[in-house]
Amino acid sequence: MKIAQLVIEKLLNDQNFRLNTALALGVSERNVQILAEKNSVNSNLTKMAAIEYYKSTGLKEEDIFEGEMAK
Repeated sequence: MKIAQLVIEKLLNDQNFRLNTALALGVSERNVQILAEKNSVNSNLTKMAAIEYYKSTGLKEEDIFEGEMAK
């Protein structure tokens, strides 16, 4: 699974969104930024804690995931 471009853009451009994602994952904000820049398959950005945070901001699964999972 990969994270959709919408979420990647939010992670790269919205410091609060990036910081809250980092807090949910228990990692540094810089780590989240690096993960967003790489956007590799099955990264920490796809962990349940991060997904739950994304959903709490109003995003739906089809907004969060790229490819087959989004359908």
